Amino acid sequence: MAKYKRYSGEFLSRKNVRWRIDILREADAAFPVTDELRFPADSPLVMEWEHTDKEETVCGSTATLRIVSPGDRTYEDLYTVTPGSVRMDVYRNDILYWSGTLDPEFYEEPYAWFNEYEVNLTFSDFGMLDRCSYTLGGIRTLQELVAYALEKTGIACNGPDTRYITTSCDGKNAEGLLTDLSVRSENFYDEEGEAKTLYEMLEAILQPLALRIVQRAGTVYIHDLNGLYLLAPQQEVIWMGEDQTMGTDKVANKAVVTFSPYAKAETMENTLTYDDIHSDSLINLSNSAVGSEPEYYSYYPDYSPNRDDRNLSFTLFLSRKGSGLKEIGSTARYFHIQPLLGGNESEGVAYSFCTGGHGNLIGGLPQRKLNNPEAKPRTVLMRTRRMPVQALEPADRNKYLRLGLELLLDMRYNPFTEPGDENESGNQKNLADYRFNFVQVPVSIVLYDEAGTALMYYSNRKIYNNKNLKGDLNSTTEGEWLEGAGGYDSCRLEWYSGEDRHHQSGVSGWKKNRHNIGLSIQDTYASFKRLPEGQYIPYPPKGGYLEVCVYAGIYIYEWTTKVAGSIKEAPTDWYTKIRWMLYKAPTVEVVNKNITHSSVESEDIEYSGVLNAEAKEDLKLDTVCGTSARAIASAKGVYLHSSDGVMVKTLHRAGRNTQAEQLLIGTLYSQYADRKTKLTGTAECLCTGLQSYTERGQREKKFVLMSDVQDVQADESELEIVELRPDEYKAENE
Repeated sequence: MAKYKRYSGEFLSRKNVRWRIDILREADAAFPVTDELRFPADSPLVMEWEHTDKEETVCGSTATLRIVSPGDRTYEDLYTVTPGSVRMDVYRNDILYWSGTLDPEFYEEPYAWFNEYEVNLTFSDFGMLDRCSYTLGGIRTLQELVAYALEKTGIACNGPDTRYITTSCDGKNAEGLLTDLSVRSENFYDEEGEAKTLYEMLEAILQPLALRIVQRAGTVYIHDLNGLYLLAPQQEVIWMGEDQTMGTDKVANKAVVTFSPYAKAETMENTLTYDDIHSDSLINLSNSAVGSEPEYYSYYPDYSPNRDDRNLSFTLFLSRKGSGLKEIGSTARYFHIQPLLGGNESEGVAYSFCTGGHGNLIGGLPQRKLNNPEAKPRTVLMRTRRMPVQALEPADRNKYLRLGLELLLDMRYNPFTEPGDENESGNQKNLADYRFNFVQVPVSIVLYDEAGTALMYYSNRKIYNNKNLKGDLNSTTEGEWLEGAGGYDSCRLEWYSGEDRHHQSGVSGWKKNRHNIGLSIQDTYASFKRLPEGQYIPYPPKGGYLEVCVYAGIYIYEWTTKVAGSIKEAPTDWYTKIRWMLYKAPTVEVVNKNITHSSVESEDIEYSGVLNAEAKEDLKLDTVCGTSARAIASAKGVYLHSSDGVMVKTLHRAGRNTQAEQLLIGTLYSQYADRKTKLTGTAECLCTGLQSYTERGQREKKFVLMSDVQDVQADESELEIVELRPDEYKAENE
């Protein structure tokens, strides 16, 4: 909603500087009149930039406006509104000087008086950042994020002005740093999906780069201290009165910067949840649903005629209510297995199952629900949400994506108890455990860009029907990334026995897929037999967003003899004997291309440097954005090159080319390795833009403003300035 001018007023300072105050408020249309503000004789406007240390990032300010209320509760409309909906713009000689929004929580006025009493209104330039949560997604440049944050502050200002940034990326212009660097939005959400505030986001993206953000003279500046020293104009501080003091700023023993890259091996986690009713008190022993969703069916340990209703094993609940996936097929259902006296609690997507019926399949009592296992309709069973995959340079792609899918394909009445005469031992042992030598499930694995355009898809089409592969994890079974979107026939996941593909099966109970080696009857190496479960996919040549789609239906093949080529697909009646086809959500993790295929995990990275060995306290910073000398494939917190999405390993500042954290330590060294002069006292107002400062008693030094309280009517400031140094640190190993 637009803001329109509601109140306005002017006053002159002692030096005849004209100050104008405009108060704007959100409304559907312009107000018919602009009421005049009246000011008390002394200190109608005081602006304060609170003390911020040199390592701090967000240098916010507040303004306290004192006005005279002509009547009872004249300004009530200003504090009974939503925070951020009222803005004050301050003009100095008709040039915008400061802008901020009203915080109604700090409003108060005398209640006993009827009129002509003073009211204090407090405004803040960056205060709204603590009230607003991050809501964006995808990869964003730092420039976009700064603009997004400034828009949410509600202030009117020019900026950001980046002329005083001296940090650059790949030799580019330092002023373009915010455009050259990007970050992932996922880094600003925790495991439960809770978003950081915009204040936290802004601090996260700027602090590792030693950048600060401040509003001065109507402009928002983003700068580093090195640029402030080398590039910014200088202004001499003119002291007033006799209250000036000289002291020293703090020093630090050691600077420790701890970067949390937010790196997990599982790029795609199983976050599927069943979101409907389930309880161990809900029992259904019939073949029909009890009312509407959720449907549920209870099972005994087996279908013995001597069953005991107090000895139930589990109940299966089914519903369309679930979360964690982008979609499930129209004929599928989310399921929840509720253990009673057996089974394991689990959740996923049900494709086909048979109700209890307390009998074998031939007897006709069990009823099939949802779909027929022999059908291959080429429809979607489930589609995952898209998860980020980090772009890596070719030298860093010595990794696999390992895709795992747990499948419950079983012929038993109760898949969690041993097969027996009354638990389908014949079908289970003769077919599922013996003849289901290769089971394949069609999937597609597609990499999308941020706009949703398919970039590449993974294909093992040349592999999954091949009968002559060696059965090893090498170039003949790795598959390939191809341009485009792929589809139903592009990839299959496979289940088989790692030890004996001729006489054993890879299904029965919950089982995870193994690396697809086609319908191979060739021997496998011992190392391949010990290979952890999952489909090993070469790391993609591009970055993007990965989506896994599991299609309905399965393919079952039997190895009939040891003669090459003697593989046949199972006849239809084998499919019809399947009682259970349940799926858990797919998972994808990044693993190393080494002997053990270990997960690519990354702990927090700690950078440190000694500043002053004689100082007592360390200076510790925890950062959530940053850089690393080595590639971290699953990291959400690393800076990215905006041009290609590849993670940033080094940046350049003051003659050094190293990690951002090392550059930050260099800045801290330059400011805190020895005692720096600190001056405080009353001075003439500093009413210009961002500058470094000089002082007539110490001409050889430059100073940075640490705090400033401006009484603009009196034309004076209460200042704290501290000696400033450029980046002078040089690590021994650089």
